[in-house]
Amino acid sequence: MDLIPASVAIDRIPEGGRIVASPTCGTPTTLVKALAERSGGRHWSLSTGLLLTHDPIAEAARRGDLGYSTWHIAAALEPMLADGLISYVPLRASRVPHHVAATKPDAALVRLTPPDPNGWCSVGPSGSYVLAALEHSNLRIAEIDPSLPRIWGHSMVHVSEIDLMVESTEALPVYAAAAQTPTSAAIASFVLDLLPERPLLQLGIGAVPESLLTAFAERGVENLRFTGMVSDGMVGLAEKDLLDHRYLGGLPPVSGPDLLGTDRLMRWAHENPSVGVYPSTFAHNPLALAPMDRFVSINSAVEVDLLGQVNSERVRGRQISGIGGSIDFFETATHSEGGLRIIALPSTTPDGRISRIVARLGESSAVTMPGSLVQIVVTEHGVAHLEGRSTRERAEALAAIAAPQHRDALISATR
Repeated sequence: MDLIPASVAIDRIPEGGRIVASPTCGTPTTLVKALAERSGGRHWSLSTGLLLTHDPIAEAARRGDLGYSTWHIAAALEPMLADGLISYVPLRASRVPHHVAATKPDAALVRLTPPDPNGWCSVGPSGSYVLAALEHSNLRIAEIDPSLPRIWGHSMVHVSEIDLMVESTEALPVYAAAAQTPTSAAIASFVLDLLPERPLLQLGIGAVPESLLTAFAERGVENLRFTGMVSDGMVGLAEKDLLDHRYLGGLPPVSGPDLLGTDRLMRWAHENPSVGVYPSTFAHNPLALAPMDRFVSINSAVEVDLLGQVNSERVRGRQISGIGGSIDFFETATHSEGGLRIIALPSTTPDGRISRIVARLGESSAVTMPGSLVQIVVTEHGVAHLEGRSTRERAEALAAIAAPQHRDALISATR
C-alpha cells in the first residue's frame, strides 16, 4: 500500500467524525498533530487513553476546534478538565475495548511497524485497546514507523485491515521513570519482604515500583515474572538474568497491555520472545489472569482512609489520573492462589504537612477501590494487614503506619 501525506489521510474523516487514537508510547503523533491542525470547522471529537504528548490536542481543544475525552487523564490536562474544555470518562481498563467497540468510531488512528514480507504489522508498545479500535472503526488510518519495536504476544495486524497509511515523521513518545527517593526505597524494602517465592508481579506507575525494581536487582532476586505495565527497570533485571524465562500460562516472563518507557525498553523488547503485548480484554481480565498462582498486585494511591478505601484519582477535587487497571489486577490477585493485594504509598505529601492516611475520604475524593478489596497497605513506616480485621482493627493498623506527626489525630479518629 502506498504511503500518503498525513493531511490527505486526515481529510478522509467525515465531518462530525468520532475518532479514537492509540495511547502512551504507541500514540500516532504524526496523525494526531495533523488531526489537531486540520480540526477547524470539522466538529471532530477524539477519544484516547493516556497521552504522553498532548500539546496539539490541547491547543485544538482550547480553540474549540476539537472535542477531546479520555479515560486516563494526564495531570497536565487537569486544568482544561476543570474548565470544561475536555471530558473524563471513568472506565476500568478491562472495559475500555468494550467501550470502544460500543461507540463504533468513525476513524481509528494507530501507529504500526512496517509490514513484514507476509503483510503483518505490529502495534508495537501499545496494545490495550488498539485492536478493538481497528476492528470496530469505519476508517482505519495507520502511521508507519520503522523505529517502532515489533513485539510478540497478541499484537499483530495484517496490512489488509488498514485503509490508509502515512509515513511517521514525529518521534516515538517516551516515558521517563519517576525519581526514586529514600521514602520510596523504604517502602519497597517492606514490600519485598512480603512477596512469596516466584511471584507474578503487577507493578503500578511511580517511584515505589521503580524502587522495587532497583531492590530486586540489588538483592539479586531470581525467577521474576511481570505483567501489567512494562517499564525500563525490567530491562536491567533481564540483563542480570533475574527473569524466569519459562512460558507459563501461555505468557512470556514480561507481558502486559503497554510498554511505558524510553528507547532502552523499546530496543530490548524488539523481537524479544521474553516480552509480549496483549489487548486489555486479556491483559486486564481477572478471569484470564486469576488461574496463575502467586499473582501480586502492587499499586500506589493518593490517599487511603481508615476503612481501607483508596483514592487513586483525585487531589483536592482535581482529577489527576484515571481508574486504570488497579481494580482489575486486585480482583485477579483475590482469586489467584497465593496472591497478594498491596497498596504502597508515602505516608505524607513531600513537605510532610498533609497525611496520605486520612480518617475518611472527603467529598472531593474518589473511591477508586473499596476497602474490602484492599489486603495490605504499606508506607515507609511499616505494613498494615487489613483483610479479616474489624473496622476498628483496620483503623488502628493504618494509623500505626502513618507519619508520627499525624498519628495521634488518626488514633483519636479510631475511638
